[in-house]
Amino acid sequence: LGDRFSIRNFVLSSSSSGIPTRQMLDESYIFDGFVFSVCLKGKFTFKLNYREYSAEANTIFVSAPGHIFKLVDRSEDLVFESLFLSSDYVMQLPLPKDLDLLKKLSEEPVKKITEEALHNMLELHSMIAKHHNREGNRYKELQTKALIFAMLAEVAFVYSENADCAPKAISRQEVLTDEFFKLMIEHFKSERGVAFYADKMCLTPKYLSMAIKSTTGYPISDWITEAVILEAKRLLKVTDMTALQISEELNFPNPSFFGRFFKQYAGMTPLEFKES
Repeated sequence: LGDRFSIRNFVLSSSSSGIPTRQMLDESYIFDGFVFSVCLKGKFTFKLNYREYSAEANTIFVSAPGHIFKLVDRSEDLVFESLFLSSDYVMQLPLPKDLDLLKKLSEEPVKKITEEALHNMLELHSMIAKHHNREGNRYKELQTKALIFAMLAEVAFVYSENADCAPKAISRQEVLTDEFFKLMIEHFKSERGVAFYADKMCLTPKYLSMAIKSTTGYPISDWITEAVILEAKRLLKVTDMTALQISEELNFPNPSFFGRFFKQYAGMTPLEFKES
């Protein structure tokens, strides 16, 4: 990235949709998949939706599908390895029903790990990249999936070591906020109004608005706008879609309206951002 911050991304997916192949950590993003990362050096603070977490060396941090990732702060010597797995890829794996990994990751996305666990994960990560990049190996897809399954099993083992720890209690408003974020990530491209989400959750718009503002400190409209802007930035950077196509994808009435909206919140036109 041109400075002392280092990140190596390795992306696996059965489709190319939504994969942040040119994603920089300094930019917020939404990824409809799993991001498994191991911090090797330094430390940083980040937000998943509205909750803030800190990670440091010998820490695993995981982002599940449907989260807005936002970097808050980082040290200059930050180094970590990441594995991006799209949701469709993970769903193809024969995960046992009692694994319940997604629930554990949602409750504790950042976890300190032992030197042995760190070594095991880095070794598996290296083997995944090695086998996936082998030319002329007709079994590499099977080998890669087997190694990723082993990686997820290692993550599950790490999380099972403190299985007796009681999960952190969350308030009714936090439950509603988490439910809202799941709905927003699913529908923000076409639905911008509070009434839509309130109706989906069987609440009044006023009550939902108060719950979100109380929990996150920001109104619903700000969160929806951020999701739209992040998706617009992603489409501008990693696709060849025109402004017309993006405005249609994000349900804007026309490209001019989309351009004004984008400049208001991003500080530059879509074309200026694409060429930046």
